[in-house]
Amino acid sequence: MYFFLHEPKSNKDTPIFLIQYLKDEKKNFKYPTGQKINPNDWDFSNRLPQSKRGAAGVKARYLKSILDQYSELLEVTIRDCVKKNSPVTRVYLKSIFDGHFKHQKSKKIVLGVVDAVQDFIDTKNKSGGQSESWNQKYSNLKKKLQYFEDHKRSESKANEKLSFDDISQDWIDEYCGFLRNIKRKPFSPHNDNTLHRNINFLFTFLYWAHGKHHNKDLSKIKNTVKKYQPDDVHLTNQEVVILEKIQLPRESLERVRDLFLIGVYSGQRFSDYSVFEKADLKGEMIIKKAEKTENESFIPLHAKLKKLLDKYNWKLPKISSQKFNEHIQEICEIAEINENIKETIYRGSNKEIIYRPKYEMISSHTARRTFITLSAERGMPDHIIMKITGIKDPKTLIKYKKTSQRSVSESMNKYWG
Repeated sequence: MYFFLHEPKSNKDTPIFLIQYLKDEKKNFKYPTGQKINPNDWDFSNRLPQSKRGAAGVKARYLKSILDQYSELLEVTIRDCVKKNSPVTRVYLKSIFDGHFKHQKSKKIVLGVVDAVQDFIDTKNKSGGQSESWNQKYSNLKKKLQYFEDHKRSESKANEKLSFDDISQDWIDEYCGFLRNIKRKPFSPHNDNTLHRNINFLFTFLYWAHGKHHNKDLSKIKNTVKKYQPDDVHLTNQEVVILEKIQLPRESLERVRDLFLIGVYSGQRFSDYSVFEKADLKGEMIIKKAEKTENESFIPLHAKLKKLLDKYNWKLPKISSQKFNEHIQEICEIAEINENIKETIYRGSNKEIIYRPKYEMISSHTARRTFITLSAERGMPDHIIMKITGIKDPKTLIKYKKTSQRSVSESMNKYWG
């Protein structure tokens, strides 16, 4: 007994058949299993689905479990016929299989929500065009949904997976409540800005999965989390000078400091300024297409920027954004950038005001905000800032400008002192 593919050379899913040679009739019994598989996912030597990881592995194991049922039924039926000393015929086997599998043939492989996210990641990565940060976002989405599934199981004492049938506005609201209070490493409770962004990631996945994994009417389900204007920080001109001159205790910290200053000098996002290369250079201008928006930035290769890029021969240190943020905060603490900053955090109807040392609020994105704010304070026209940073909408530029209290005070004294 073995399984074979109807069209083994097809580039599309093809039906799987069971075949068994019958000595009594000296003919093959062929039976359609009602299941399909892409030949690329078939192990032709073992005549079974290939073992895989991730969502593809879930599908393969599920499909193999169905095929095992056909194998077991065939073995039991033949054994019974031998015991009864009755012939094993194609007609008899067909009647047994039809009776047993009349509902099985139409049964589709249904993935739970968590496994379907992995299918989303695997499918998108086949194009080779997804970035490391994109993969990190959706790997984190999968982890959070897995934690939510664990949470729901512990509440109900049941062993059920999150299903697309569960998805509703109430489900989204409950998931939001879960993320506002999540304390499972590496995650911490989400403020509403982080939550709004993460629910958008969820909807991106849900729209992709529509028609493949579910047929929910997503028009009736909304992201109801409202964003708020965060108390983002930028570095002052004096603080930038301190970072430029400070002696750091480790070479690894020096590399991170240099990378951050490249961001300050260029006004780009971390995903773009951390991967500058000489191929981006056209004359005395770096022309970079943003990974996130595909907008082009035109960055003059001024002396400070050129000096740092040449220091590394345009082969910049590789580091994850998470590690980068940890190190730049350590660097800013060493530099005593520790002014107390008031921060307002919203989680649903709850408003929390906390005070944190400034270095704790520094991240890779602070570099871009610093460039925009200091450029504006020095009188650079908005249209030039937008050309350098690749920002298209003036409203977006306004959100980046974070004028310091010192600048406000100096301007007041200049005009009214």
